[in-house]
This record gives sequence, C-alpha cells and structure tokens, in this order.
Amino acid sequence: MSEKPGMDIFLEYVPAFKIWYKALGTYLYQIILFLVVMFLFWWISSRFLIGSLLYQVVIAVLAILPFAYITKNSENLRKKYRERHGELAYQRLYYRFMIYTLPFGAASLYFPILLKTDYFLPVIISLPSHFVTKNLLPKEIAPFIVIPLGVFLIIVGALIRKPSGGFDFDIDSYVYLMFPEKSRKVEGGIYDYVRHPRYLGRVFLVMGLGVLANNILALGIAVIHFLSYFMLIKIEDGELVKRFGESFRQHQKEVPALIPKYGNWRKVVKFVFIRKG
Repeated sequence: MSEKPGMDIFLEYVPAFKIWYKALGTYLYQIILFLVVMFLFWWISSRFLIGSLLYQVVIAVLAILPFAYITKNSENLRKKYRERHGELAYQRLYYRFMIYTLPFGAASLYFPILLKTDYFLPVIISLPSHFVTKNLLPKEIAPFIVIPLGVFLIIVGALIRKPSGGFDFDIDSYVYLMFPEKSRKVEGGIYDYVRHPRYLGRVFLVMGLGVLANNILALGIAVIHFLSYFMLIKIEDGELVKRFGESFRQHQKEVPALIPKYGNWRKVVKFVFIRKG
C-alpha cells in the first residue's frame, strides 16, 4: 500500500493543481457553478413544488452521470486517454468529465437546508402553502427535537465518510480508473461491514439536512439524492470485479453494499465513534 497521502497522489496525476492560478480558476469555476445551481433551486422551489422535486432528480443524476459513464467505459477511455496523453491521462479525464461533479453533488446534497422553515433561522425559501411544506413539528418544540436529531445524523454521516482501510482522496477521485495497475484495495475497518461507506455517509448527511428542514418536501428531496447512488454502486462494483477479480467477487458475497448485517451493527457503531472494529 502506498505511504503517500491521497491528495499527494492526486496532485501527481493532476499537476495543473500545483499551478496556483490554474487551481484558483478551477475552484472559482466550481464555486460559481454551485451557486448558480443553488440559485436555480431557490428560484424553482419558491414557485413550483413539483419543479423542485424534478430539479433535484436532474441535479442528482448530473452529479453521478460522469462517474457512471467513466466507470462503465473505463477500459475504452483508459486506452484512448493513455495513448493520447500518457501520464496526464487522468488530468485530461478530470477536466473533461469530473470538474462538474463536485458542484452538482454538493448542491444536490445541501439543497434540503434551503427548504427549512422558520424555527431557528430566517426563512430562506418562501414555500407555497401545501401539506408537504408545513412543519412536521410545531416551531415551538422543533428546536428541541429536530436540531439535535439532524445534527446527530450529520455528525454520524461525516464520521462514516472517513473510513479506514486505505481509502483516501486518490481513490475517491477515481484516479485508478486510468491507472489500475497502481491501485490498491481498500479493506479492513468499516469495509469489513459495508462495501460503500462513503455513500452510506451521504445517506446520513442528507437525511440530517432533511430533518433540520422539518418538512416532508425536504425529506423527499433527501431520498431522491441518495437513491441515485444505487445505480452508481452497481456500476462501480462491476468495475472493481474487473480490476480485482475473484477476491472482490467474494467480498461482494460476504459484505453488503450499504446496510450492515444485523449481527455487525454493534461493531459498526463502535468503529464509527471510537474507530475500533
């Protein structure tokens, strides 16, 4: 296993990020795109309730579509990009397909918080009157229930998204789709109980934000967000079988994708909170 931090490995394959003005330009582009997407969320949700649900579907799909495409077509893309760009193959892939995923994914994840009602912050979106936009709990008691519960779910999600087993920024960024011969398996820790803990973490994060919003619409939008990842899980597992062969196929049989086996819940909770399996 590589001793280098994942970010250092990522920078080796995307040297453009070592040049400050190129890195700054990339970050500004992503921030502006994120703000534009969030503004459209705000504008549509203030006028059309169904439109907000449809928009979340579109954004959630756009967030995972590049990952799904490059994973499904990894062999052809790898051959094409490595022949044309050599060691810069991943950098080319990143700027063509992946630069958009962070803004779309972040907007899809954080959208429910825009739908919050009026119990602890000023109203962000003036939601049309409808049963799905009413407070699930009265604002007099909501702060004592939804805030602790929402914050707890967000903390759990954040802890789950930092798994052990060698998972790092390089793997999260799909670097090894271009250079599978340099990849490493992630194993141990929470990977003994679920195959895709980062997606499980996103489930907790988005549900926590939905709970904080305290209305049915936000919870529905949270559900749409994480449902899109089931398709990506299936595609990623197929690519990992090609990369690691029978060992990963056996791992699939023994370890669930997202929901730990009943007998392992205590071990998962122990690992998430004290980092010991």
